Amino acid sequence: MNVKKFHLARMPLYQTPAIVLRSTPYGESDQIVTLYTLDFGKMKGIAKGAKRSRMRFANTLGIGSYIQVAFFEKETQDLVRLDHSELIRPFGGLREDITKLAWASYFIELVNEMTAEKIKNKALFRLLVFFLNLIDQGMLQEDIQRVFEVRLLSHLGYQPHFDRCTRCQKRLSGENFFFGIREGGVLCPPCAARLPGLVPISLGTVKTLQLAQSLPLEKVRRLSFSPQSLKESQAVLSVFLREYLGKELKSKKFLEQISMV
Repeated sequence: MNVKKFHLARMPLYQTPAIVLRSTPYGESDQIVTLYTLDFGKMKGIAKGAKRSRMRFANTLGIGSYIQVAFFEKETQDLVRLDHSELIRPFGGLREDITKLAWASYFIELVNEMTAEKIKNKALFRLLVFFLNLIDQGMLQEDIQRVFEVRLLSHLGYQPHFDRCTRCQKRLSGENFFFGIREGGVLCPPCAARLPGLVPISLGTVKTLQLAQSLPLEKVRRLSFSPQSLKESQAVLSVFLREYLGKELKSKKFLEQISMV
């Protein structure tokens, strides 16, 4: 376990790996920071004197930074108190390339918007670190977006069902099906008849999304979507995410604008 616990001034001091999801100035010298941590899930903290510090927080609190952070907390306070942090990996490309930053911002905002505070999810943490590393390396194919989206949903318990019809439970046979957002998965043509709001989806796309859910992380970069599967999976996952978020993310709009340039 990576978390370390010390005692400082009668309060426990913890250390854990974290990704910076958001960092906002507060007052003249402080920062309010939202982190997704390996050992505690999402949490918000205040970094006192962060703007002036050259030792405790120097260049570690930018969005997407992969850090080791030390903090302590009181039960009566909503924000933890960040004591210091060190870079594990800076992901420098995210700040040097506007396109990489747009990609990373979308993934980071998805995690921030779809998670509650202090619910540990180590698989989700590792997913975010893995895909930020892919972006930093320049892997900016649309396939990567689809894989991240479907695996994010799975890690959060919203896994779309692609293995059988969600109504009759029969194995899929044929070539063309429908995806029901409220049903949370694929429907065969007879079960889909006269249901509103369905998205057409082919067997090829269904199989590709199944692979995206189940492949070991180190192999997902080899997964390739056909042009038809990219189009269909984008339609399915966009509607699915919008249903759970209740809105369109600003970072997604920005990413779409950047991709059109």
